[in-house]
Amino acid sequence: MITPMRKVALLGLSAERELTVERLRELGVLHVVAEQLPSGPALDEARERLRRARAVAVALESKAPPSSVSRRSGAELVSAWYALQQRKCESERLLQELEAERRAGEPFGDFDPASALALEERGLELKLYRGAPEALPQAVSAGSALVVLGESDGQCAVAYFGPREAELPLRRCELPSRPLREALSALAAQQAAHATLERELELLRAERAALPSYLAQLEDEVDLLAAQASMGAEAELAWIRGYCPEARVEALAAAAARHGWALSVREPGASDQPPTLLSGAPWVQQVHGVLRSIGILPGYGEPDVSPLFLVFLVLFAAMLIGDAGYGALILLGVAVVRWKAPRADRQALRLLTTMGVGTVAWGVITGTWFALQGLPSALQALRIEWLAGADPQQSARNVMLLCFFLGALHLTLAHLWAALRTGWKLASLAQLGWVATTWTMFFAARSMVPDEPFPALGTTLAVLGIAAIAIFMTPLRQIKDEWFNHIMLPLSLVSNFVDVVSYLRLFAVGTAGVAVAGAFNEMAARVAESGPLGWLFAALIAVFGHSLNLLLCAMGVLVHGVRLNTLEFSAHLGLQWSGTPYAPLARRCADVGAASEGSVVNTPSSG
Repeated sequence: MITPMRKVALLGLSAERELTVERLRELGVLHVVAEQLPSGPALDEARERLRRARAVAVALESKAPPSSVSRRSGAELVSAWYALQQRKCESERLLQELEAERRAGEPFGDFDPASALALEERGLELKLYRGAPEALPQAVSAGSALVVLGESDGQCAVAYFGPREAELPLRRCELPSRPLREALSALAAQQAAHATLERELELLRAERAALPSYLAQLEDEVDLLAAQASMGAEAELAWIRGYCPEARVEALAAAAARHGWALSVREPGASDQPPTLLSGAPWVQQVHGVLRSIGILPGYGEPDVSPLFLVFLVLFAAMLIGDAGYGALILLGVAVVRWKAPRADRQALRLLTTMGVGTVAWGVITGTWFALQGLPSALQALRIEWLAGADPQQSARNVMLLCFFLGALHLTLAHLWAALRTGWKLASLAQLGWVATTWTMFFAARSMVPDEPFPALGTTLAVLGIAAIAIFMTPLRQIKDEWFNHIMLPLSLVSNFVDVVSYLRLFAVGTAGVAVAGAFNEMAARVAESGPLGWLFAALIAVFGHSLNLLLCAMGVLVHGVRLNTLEFSAHLGLQWSGTPYAPLARRCADVGAASEGSVVNTPSSG
């Protein structure tokens, strides 16, 4: 359910605004709504510190666990990382310059450029060239010398001794500033220094354990300053507005009486936009993590579809994965995580457990265990003949029929819910009309794909449904502004058919997963025929193939299972997922590393 909110306004003394905000933060119940855009030098500096610290936290991420004790504080760690990055950038610049010097000097070998000064006293000059062998001059003038020093990449390196004004038809190269051996020595020294910087970076990465608490402190500071800057003030008074859960208003009122604040509490109005805080039974909360991960939340005035979302998500996941063996692996993985990481997200593990049980159940009734053939009679006896009978084609048609039925049922629940939200109004009859047309589309889809006859009932439902929609979809007082909806009705009906058909993806993806698993089984079986060594390779093929297939199935659940709930179902319900998370002004630092046992959707966010 969506927790009821109250709109509150708190009035205090302007001289105590910082203290007021600090006390509100300790209370941790007020979702602040800014009177003005929070800004100011102190707030901008705090936000910049937070930005820098977050950048360092991302840069120091590593799969290796951090050391339990850090020699530096979080602030020192951030400062050290930026100083190290500055030194590293300078080191990389020097490396590029030295590498360019090496590449330029290597073709000409090691010599002392200072020796060229002696030639200048005799009116001669040492010049370096590179060019194709066929471009070299056959002869040079008297008093000159041409020496080919080497050849690489189809280019000759040439040293020419001659008058200053003389030039060769080749590409002129600059004289090096020092002998090649000195350049190589400098390059090696710089490479060693750069390697030292890399080791220092690894040491910083090992000390990153100090960052979470430092980030929490910075977020607390930003929240506090943003709340102070968002307060309204006039003369000696200052006020702050926001929203508070109905169940926490009493605690806020007690704090107001204790600290001498004036407090106004009222119901949110139609134009208000309260934040959304989802709550509910533990079995429902397990789906909240999915909403948080994809960044959606119902608006305060919208319905909370979490229970229905969970039921259909588990059902869709079971059909998309479709294998009892895979479901057992999911349950085994959850058990291992619970054992090895007792502080892991319990709601996420609970959801995986529910999906694993559902997948095992679907795999049992369809007789699918790692896509193996010739199952024991005990497992075959658990199959439902209608879903996994002796005729594979008929079973496939039945599963497709089930997909269409689930689609029609899912969308029907959406329209019935929308009708209940409309109340006892004529507009609710339009929603019942959409229910009728949805089942008409079910009969149409059934007759087109599994080749079932279209019943006479479908025609009756179509006529009644379209009539109810056309007549009641727009109140008479709004027909002048919304007449275009009637023009678009044929396209809306086509879209309704497409939505019902889209549930066929449950059959398509599930069947594809079983086919992939079967293909790897056959491959492994052929390899195993070659003997004991073949058995080893067969086991590797089977493990790799089923691991890859399970990963693809998980992606299918994220893409298709979530989509059917958040797009098709939500569109028919009129759910726009327009919610703003409830983010009360509260201290974070003390909660670093603590596992959340409440609503996993709404977490405080910094200003």
